[in-house]
Amino acid sequence: MMRPAHSISTDAAPCRGVSGLLGFGQRLGLVLLAVLVGFSQPVSAQMVEADFEVDIVASRSDDGLNSPKVDIYTRVPITQMSFINSSSGFTGGYEVKLDAIEWSEDDRLRNLVQSRIWNANVTVNSYLETQSDARHDFTTQTLAVDPGKYLFEFEVADRNSNRTYVRSVPVTVREMYGEVAVSDVTLIDSYDETDFTIIPRVDTRIGSDEAGFQIFYQIYSDAERELAVTRVVRRTRMDGTAPIMPTEMAEGEVIDSDIVVTQEDVVSANTATNQFIVTVPIEDLKVGAYSVGLTISDPATGEIFDTTESSFMVEWNGLASHIQNLEDAIAQMEYIAEARDLSFIKEAPNAVERIKRFENFWDKRDPTPGTMRNERMEAYYYRINAANRNYGVSITEGWRTDRGYVLVRFGEPDHIRRKPHSFDYEPYEIWTFERIGRQFIFVDKTGFGDYELLFNVWDERTRLY
Repeated sequence: MMRPAHSISTDAAPCRGVSGLLGFGQRLGLVLLAVLVGFSQPVSAQMVEADFEVDIVASRSDDGLNSPKVDIYTRVPITQMSFINSSSGFTGGYEVKLDAIEWSEDDRLRNLVQSRIWNANVTVNSYLETQSDARHDFTTQTLAVDPGKYLFEFEVADRNSNRTYVRSVPVTVREMYGEVAVSDVTLIDSYDETDFTIIPRVDTRIGSDEAGFQIFYQIYSDAERELAVTRVVRRTRMDGTAPIMPTEMAEGEVIDSDIVVTQEDVVSANTATNQFIVTVPIEDLKVGAYSVGLTISDPATGEIFDTTESSFMVEWNGLASHIQNLEDAIAQMEYIAEARDLSFIKEAPNAVERIKRFENFWDKRDPTPGTMRNERMEAYYYRINAANRNYGVSITEGWRTDRGYVLVRFGEPDHIRRKPHSFDYEPYEIWTFERIGRQFIFVDKTGFGDYELLFNVWDERTRLY
C-alpha cells in the first residue's frame, strides 16, 4: 500500500400542554402536530449559539396578488430549557424573537424589514418525562415579505433562566408571480392520510438507514394545464455547491454522477393551490450533504416555468451496532490514533477499563461535548463501515485496502473517474478531492479488484495545484 506507515411519489409525538398548529393551505387542511417535551437544569445568564433548528419555507400567499410569504418553523430541544416543579407538573417556556434584515445585492445588510416575537409554553407531568434528549418543542410563524435576500436573526430566550440562544439564517425568497410557479420544498417526517396531518423535518436531517423520504410542495397555475415535474436528488458539498467536474477525460473513462435519483411525473394543475406529498426513494444513501430540486416545465415544449431547490443532510445511524465488537473498533482506530494511544487502550487491565479508555479517547475529540452525539466518532466509523461494504478484497477488510484508507482519512471524494479494463490500460480509478487540492490514482494491477495507490497520499504528485 502506498501510504504513510502511520497517520492520523405520495406514498407522533407524546402529548404536552401546548401544540403548534401549522397550516399548509385550506384545500388539504394540513396540520402540524408537534408536541414533544424534555428538560435541562437552569444555567447562568449568557448568550450562546444553540442547538435549535430553523426551517424557512416560501410559498405563494392568499392575498390575490401572487406575492410570497414565508412559514418559519423552529425546533427547540427541551434540553435547552429549564423547568419549575409546580402543582400542574413541570412547567417551562421560552420566547422567540426574529429580526428579518434586508440583504442587498452587494452582500451588505441594509434595513430591518420586520420583527416578530412569540412565546411557547411547555408542561409535562413528571420529572422522568423531562429527561429525553430526543424530545423537542415546535413553533411556527408566517411572514409576508417581498422577494429578495434576507438575513433572519433568531433569539430563543429561556423563561426560567437568563440564557439566550442565537442563530442567523440567510434566506432567499423567490418571485412567485409567473403563470406557473412552485413553492419551496418542505421535507416531512411523517404524513397521515386519514386526517391529512404532516410533521415537517425542521432539522432537514435524514438517517442513512432510511429507504426514502417525503417532501411537500405546492404548484400554482393561472389556468388549467398539464405540467411536467422533475425531481432530482444530488450530492453537494457541505457549503451547498455542486462538486467541480473535470473538463477533460481520457477515452473510455466514466465519471460517477452526483445525481442520486431522478423522478419525472406529468400532473394536472388547476387555478387553485395544487398540493403534493411525494415519496423520494433512496437506497444506501451515503452520509453527507444533498439537495432535492424541482423543475416545473411544459411537457410538450420543454419550456421551464419555475425551479426550486432545498438542502438536507444525511447522518449515519449505525454507530452503536458497528462498535459492538470493541476489539475491532479499537483496531480500526489505526488511522486516527497515535501508537501510544492504541497501546494504552489495548493494555487496559480489564474489559471495563478498556471501554473507559476507548470512550475517553473519543470524548476528547467530540466537537460538541455535552450532547448525546459525537459527530467525529460517527463520521470516522461510518467511513470504516462504508470501506468494508465497498472495498473489501478476498480476505482483506475494506478499511485496510488503499481505497478504504483514503476514504477513512479524507472522506468521500468530490468525484471519481473510472477506467475499466482494456488491452491498453490496467483498470484504474482517479479520486479527486477539490476541497484539499489532492488527486489519488488507484490501479488494479492484478485484475481482481485490489486497487493500489499509485503514489503515497502526501507525494507532491498527488497535488492538484
